[in-house]
Amino acid sequence: MFLKFFKKILIFLSPVLLLGIGYFIFDPFQILHAYESYPDNYAKSLNRDRISTQVFLNNNTKYNYRSFIFGSSRSSVFYTNDWGKHINDKTPYHFDASCETVYGIATKLEFIEKQGNKIDNALLVWDRSIFEYEQDTSGCVFIQDYRVSNLPWLKYHTIFLNSYFSQGFFAAFYDYMIFKSFRNYMKTFLEFRKINYTPVVNDFIFTSYINEIKSDSVRYYNQPNFFYTRSAERQIVAKVIKPYQNQYLKRIKEVLERNHTNFKIVLGPTYDQKYFNDDDLKTLKGFFGEEHIYDFSGQNEYTNDKTNYYEIYHYKPNVARDIMKKIYQ
Repeated sequence: MFLKFFKKILIFLSPVLLLGIGYFIFDPFQILHAYESYPDNYAKSLNRDRISTQVFLNNNTKYNYRSFIFGSSRSSVFYTNDWGKHINDKTPYHFDASCETVYGIATKLEFIEKQGNKIDNALLVWDRSIFEYEQDTSGCVFIQDYRVSNLPWLKYHTIFLNSYFSQGFFAAFYDYMIFKSFRNYMKTFLEFRKINYTPVVNDFIFTSYINEIKSDSVRYYNQPNFFYTRSAERQIVAKVIKPYQNQYLKRIKEVLERNHTNFKIVLGPTYDQKYFNDDDLKTLKGFFGEEHIYDFSGQNEYTNDKTNYYEIYHYKPNVARDIMKKIYQ
C-alpha cells in the first residue's frame, strides 16, 4: 500500500523534479558556476551585478585592477578603453550593475579593498536613480552578489530558484532553448536584443541598438512612441538623497580617501532633461568636494539631441567620450 502511494507521489512530483534537475544542469541564470565569460544576453534575468563580480574575481589575480568605473547600466557607455587613455591605464575595470544603488557602490568599493587592490582611479557615473533605487532582495535581476553584500548564500540562491519556478520563466526558457523561436509571451522573461559583455574589462555593449542605427537611423529615431517630447520649461527634480543614505556616501568617501584615489563623479545627461536637485548637489559637494563633481543634468547640448540616445534610458558612447574629454582636460 505504501509503495503504491509512494509511486503516485513520485509521478505527481516528477515534473517538479525534472525542472529542478534542469535548473542545475542548464543553469539558466548562470550563477551556479564561475563562468570565465558570458554570452550574448537572451535572458532578461541575467544579473549584471553577478557578472561584474565574477569577471572581476576571474581576472583580478592576473591584472590586479587599479582603476574602476561604477554606476548603473547608464555607465556602460563609458568604455574602459576610452577612459584608460585619460588615466594612463590599459585595463581599467567596469564594475557596474543594473539599477545600481549608492549602497551597492559603497559595498563594491569595500569589496575591492578586501581583495587587496589599490584603487588609484575611479569614475562614478551617477544620476538621481542611484538614490531612488533601493537594494532589491525580492527578485533575481537586481539583487547584489552575495559575496559583495554578505547576503546569506542560501537566501541568494533561493531568490533565483523562486524566479525560475514562478510566473512561467522555465516555460519560456526551455521553449526558446529547444525551438530557437521567439514568441510574444516570452517578452516578460527573455531579452532578444543582442547585448555583449567584453572579457577582462567587463564593458557592456548594446550591440542590437548599434546595429539597428547603422542599418537605418532615420527609421530608428522615428519609431512611434519611442521618444517622448520633453517640456521646454526648466525642471528640477525633488530631493532624492535620503538621510540614511549619507552613511553610504560616507563609506564611499572613506574608501576613496584611504586609497588617495583620483576620482570624478559625473551626473549624467538623462533624456528627461531634469536638473539634479540643488540641495542634493550641495550634499554631494559636501562629501566629495566641488572639484570632483561634474553636473551634466538638465537641458544642454547632449540632452537637446535625441540622436545622442539609444532610447529614453541610455545615452550613447559619443556622449560619454565627450564628457570624459571635458572632465579630464
